[in-house]
Amino acid sequence: MTTPLLERLLNHKESANFIVIEDTILQSGYVLLKEFIKKVAKNQNRCVLLLCFEFSPEWFLENINSNKNLVIFDAYSKSDSYDFENDIISDLNYNFIKNIKDTSEIINILKDTIKKLSYSSYTLIIDSISPLLLIDTSLTFNFLKRISSCLTLSDINTNTNSNLIITVYHSDIPNYPSSGISGYLNVRNTLLHHIASTTIIIKNTEQFRKESTSHGYIITENNAIINAYMNLPENSICIIEHRKKSGKVLYETNSYHIDESSGNMIIQLVKDVKEDLDPESNTPDPTTANLLFNLSLTESQKKAKNELVLPYVKIQDQYEEKNRENTTTSGGNIFYEPDKNDDFDDEDPDDDLSI
Repeated sequence: MTTPLLERLLNHKESANFIVIEDTILQSGYVLLKEFIKKVAKNQNRCVLLLCFEFSPEWFLENINSNKNLVIFDAYSKSDSYDFENDIISDLNYNFIKNIKDTSEIINILKDTIKKLSYSSYTLIIDSISPLLLIDTSLTFNFLKRISSCLTLSDINTNTNSNLIITVYHSDIPNYPSSGISGYLNVRNTLLHHIASTTIIIKNTEQFRKESTSHGYIITENNAIINAYMNLPENSICIIEHRKKSGKVLYETNSYHIDESSGNMIIQLVKDVKEDLDPESNTPDPTTANLLFNLSLTESQKKAKNELVLPYVKIQDQYEEKNRENTTTSGGNIFYEPDKNDDFDDEDPDDDLSI
């Protein structure tokens, strides 16, 4: 049985140096990001550097048993209002980021922290780069490049090939140039695609099956229309593009969900759950549900329709028989056999006109 690509990436059985998880409001990528943190934290020889912009670090560490190899860089919380005594992560190596606009400060804090550590490999997890992209796109990519160089310095660690950066990117948030140029930057298909070794696009099964269907929406109390299937844990689909160092590119679509009893992530190939993704045959079409007459066909009627042989015109049948051995034809021909009831009028209808 083939192991799904997503499972190999989670267990570090597939080499990658930069993983981008693309999500939208329809399906969040944070369930998958938390699973990456959970898997990486189990390896005590690997240090996890968690940089938080959108969520509290506590939320990411809820179900993590061992956190000795975790280092937190908190750009989400305020240092003056943080309670360390009642905090579950107060014993961790904890660093506050006061100003996210100053990426140089973040890089310096990362460098100083790594110099104090003695791990063979590092995984930097950024909960989202979208806040940085909204500030300045070029500055964000320069920040990613400098961080990547920081992790691969030979005097910091000896195994440079095992370092990894994982981040979430909200692909439905437009990014506009800071210089005032009209239009918006195609971050997803150009910039991120070039620097990422692995791209994981998150969808839900309903979105994967049928985008924007009228019966898939509900109306909330404030009359806002939302997708009824959005962010359901059991409806997660990911489309993976993974580029190997050899130049080979792997494409695979996996489905995943969290098992409620064990808390483990169950991953399957989409072709193995194809029956679950196909539209239900018993669900009536909303466009024909209220009609007084039947427009659908039963299975026996469909079979009879497909087996029906339409009558052939005699001259066409003769022509096909005559040219059956010819491999090519010079062009199309029209054959017409006059009927005895055909009325041919040879008189000019304009003879009575005086022109």
